Amino acid sequence: MTFKSKIIRLFTFSIIAFSIVACNKDNTSSPGKVNFEVTDAPFDDPEVQAVFVTVAAVKVDGKAIDNFSGKTTFDLASYQRGQTKSLGSTNLQSGTYSNVTLVLDNNTDQSGNAPGCYVLTKSGQKKAITAASATSEIALTGQFKSVADQTSTAVIDFDLRKTIAYNSTNGYKFATDSEMSNGIRVVQKSETGVIKGSTTDAAVTSSEKIVVYAYKKGTYNKATEMQGQGSSGITFKNAVTSSVASNGSYELHFLQPGDYELHCISYKDTNKDGKLDIQGEFQASLLGSLNISSVSVVANATVTANINLTAVLPL
Repeated sequence: MTFKSKIIRLFTFSIIAFSIVACNKDNTSSPGKVNFEVTDAPFDDPEVQAVFVTVAAVKVDGKAIDNFSGKTTFDLASYQRGQTKSLGSTNLQSGTYSNVTLVLDNNTDQSGNAPGCYVLTKSGQKKAITAASATSEIALTGQFKSVADQTSTAVIDFDLRKTIAYNSTNGYKFATDSEMSNGIRVVQKSETGVIKGSTTDAAVTSSEKIVVYAYKKGTYNKATEMQGQGSSGITFKNAVTSSVASNGSYELHFLQPGDYELHCISYKDTNKDGKLDIQGEFQASLLGSLNISSVSVVANATVTANINLTAVLPL
């Protein structure tokens, strides 16, 4: 190959590489508006009435979003089953964004009172959620898109079950940085779907709580998921999301398109210490033609999957 040919090939490769990078962030087109919302998956502790967090900022590519009203404190546990709270908005060049950071103030709330993040028990006690530092900057998993001249919504799914652990000192603590990142994801709202339905407990068990967990098909391992994983002892760590079967119904929101398997777990306070213990996994099936091991989700659609629970399988 001649020197001239090498130069031409190198130039061509550079043009292609530049084009690929440009596809991710288009700086030539008009920006799009992105709204940011936050939602929650349920916390397993029956003594918890509310979980307050103080959000100090939302950052995209290291820069705080523009239209953020300032530090805000709210009960995250109030935003479940598809309910969301607005955190603000910003204009972004069209493209795909994956570098999203949620900043929490652990010391003080929006009024300047301590603590910034805390649990409110059913008895009315206010217990701080301890953290390693005054401010937590959590890198989120997932991504969202900004579309030129359009308004889109990015949902931050804050899974309390994966991000808060028990602290022997005062009751609660935030999980490690890596566990926090695994427990908070960001998704494009318009590109997600829902699985919802009823649960019929034909076995008439003594469950105090039934939780339905959604896993990407083929990712569930009973032996490890039922055991506490990591330094914070997180159970069902790899579930995408979960829902308490309240009054015989459940709802799993903000699922990205794909095939999911559902697992139903029975909980009961067996030793009367105020904490729910895993009794076991239900033997379960879906009514109709759907398969509980392969429920297909598509964007902007709801799948109705009614679950028949027949027995609690031993641990």
